[in-house]
Amino acid sequence: MPVSWMEHRGHRVLYVDYRNLGATACVDTLHEHAAAVSAAPEPVLTLVDARGALFSGEFIRAAKVAEPANTRRTLKRAVIGAEGIKEMMLSFFNVTAAPVPMKPFVTMEEALAYLTEP
Repeated sequence: MPVSWMEHRGHRVLYVDYRNLGATACVDTLHEHAAAVSAAPEPVLTLVDARGALFSGEFIRAAKVAEPANTRRTLKRAVIGAEGIKEMMLSFFNVTAAPVPMKPFVTMEEALAYLTEP
């Protein structure tokens, strides 16, 4: 399941797993992600795993529509696997998602530490 909840240091973290997904599956996962954020009883901490994912123009368009609502319900965001072209896409995302930018990390452990720090 690409979108799931995990516990870390007593905090609930929404884990969005795009690992190795193709373009269509990434868009489907984005919609699942948006639904999980909307359904959450409180603002969320989000960890996105983008390693090996294939993000398309359709994904960017769908993210632009979904992110205003997600941003209002998000405390912090972290991403792993944002290298190369995905790093450029992250810069674009952070412009549209302000004031809750997605912070890149190399490892899941670093990302989780950031999300759950006091």
